[in-house]
Amino acid sequence: MLAVVKEHQGPGFSLRDVPTPSLRYGDVLVRVRSVGICGSDVPILAGTRAVPWPLIPGHEFAGDVAEVGPGVDGFKAGDRVTSCLVIGCGNCRFCVSGAENLCDHLVETGIHVNGAFAEYVRVPAKTLLKLRDGTSYDVGASIDPVASAWRTVKALGSALISPLDTAVVFGPGPIGLYAAQLLKLRGACVISVGADGDEAAGRLALASKFADHVIDSSKESVAERVAEITNGRGADAVQDCTGAPPVVDCALNVLRPCGTFAITGLFHRPVETNLGRITRAEIKVFGTICYTRREFAECLEMVERGQVVTEPLVTHRFALSEIDRAWEVIQAKRSIKIMLHP
Repeated sequence: MLAVVKEHQGPGFSLRDVPTPSLRYGDVLVRVRSVGICGSDVPILAGTRAVPWPLIPGHEFAGDVAEVGPGVDGFKAGDRVTSCLVIGCGNCRFCVSGAENLCDHLVETGIHVNGAFAEYVRVPAKTLLKLRDGTSYDVGASIDPVASAWRTVKALGSALISPLDTAVVFGPGPIGLYAAQLLKLRGACVISVGADGDEAAGRLALASKFADHVIDSSKESVAERVAEITNGRGADAVQDCTGAPPVVDCALNVLRPCGTFAITGLFHRPVETNLGRITRAEIKVFGTICYTRREFAECLEMVERGQVVTEPLVTHRFALSEIDRAWEVIQAKRSIKIMLHP
């Protein structure tokens, strides 16, 4: 089968013919129809994130069941499916409690084991969910980032997200745009914050369709605009979907006393910030990672009901064989979500 293979650290990846995966107990072989390029795939392809080489990346995918392995019930060849990223061991304290995203022996498709930048991918049947007949493969491949945003928004539900609250979302990338939709679904007044690079990719324009207010941080003061929008009260919650260190101080400064700072973005380097602001304003801080299978199923249902839309985020589509063209678009920062079609 044709696959994108990352073979070593540093720049470069290969488009190669590799053996189609063989099935083990509990596995399903999926014919990949759509696979999204996630922000976490970029450092893998760039060679700046250490992974077990050689590796086929890709975890945001949907397709058709091609073959089921021994011990698999509930799926058959031809079923249209999408898949969770998270593969929990099923036996540790976190998996038993339903928090398999924190599994002591966590495995992630396309990060620790071969993923879906290929014509076929092998995954455990327990990671799969069936798509409705009317759900496109591109939509099915979009559930993963929706679920990543949803885990944080869901946790913020206990932090007084209501029609009276204002939530600021930093980063109008896919996860931030889904967070804005989900927070609106919760009834909050949503402020989306981005910069000029986001505007060039059309992200701020799209954010304006989902959020009540959009702030271009390259042209105006985020703190002043949030104060203006909230009549000086400050935001009730901030969700960071960037993982960018400069966001931290800004987020803490726009929050009202007893506000909540929720972190979805992954920080890859240390952050210097004034912890005194957290203490003096009694700000609550928490982070989330990935999602559980239950949350993935909740997001699939919301998307299939039309409560969250994914199609407007797909700005580019390429054949898998055109991965070099897709990479050029990513490097030029001209996309929101790119779908590959093997």
